[in-house]
Amino acid sequence: MNDVFQAALHFLPRIVADLKGHHPRAIVLFGSMARLQAGIDTAHRPQDIDLLVVGDQIPIGFETKAYGFPTEITRMRTHVLVEIARSLRYDSRPVALSKLYGNQLIKHQANRVIAASLLLGPDYRSFGIEQIEVDGLEDPRDYSVHQVLLGRAWWRQITEFARERRGPFKRFSDKIVQQDVFTAE
Repeated sequence: MNDVFQAALHFLPRIVADLKGHHPRAIVLFGSMARLQAGIDTAHRPQDIDLLVVGDQIPIGFETKAYGFPTEITRMRTHVLVEIARSLRYDSRPVALSKLYGNQLIKHQANRVIAASLLLGPDYRSFGIEQIEVDGLEDPRDYSVHQVLLGRAWWRQITEFARERRGPFKRFSDKIVQQDVFTAE
């Protein structure tokens, strides 16, 4: 497994360099590669490099570009990730979860659920987020394990915003003092 892991790590700087030219807010490595880098054993060899790229100018071609190692790039517009963070901060849990899973059902993608798991960190399960396997069993892997490859300061700010639960009642008071909108410093 070390050879596969080392080969994948070899391609990461090239991928980040390619994406950097399009000014992403953040590039986040997640999945089995991130778990291996964090020293967490995985049940199987990594099949690909999973990246979440947050930005507004990332071309569609990056999702299918060949890097010499299977790479799955999930593009997410900045306002979409901020919307997820705002929902996690202010919406009641049932509303936030229905937004996440409703979008997953409509688009047949778990991108927003995975992004929410990354934003909330290791405590995402206590929020009520579950990762479900195809066979209907709960996925025991920790989807909050990640490594920020680019945009650490912005990522730290958005995760702090998402993790500070204010609830629907405090949203009103935050709105009065104009603190209900995420702004990066």
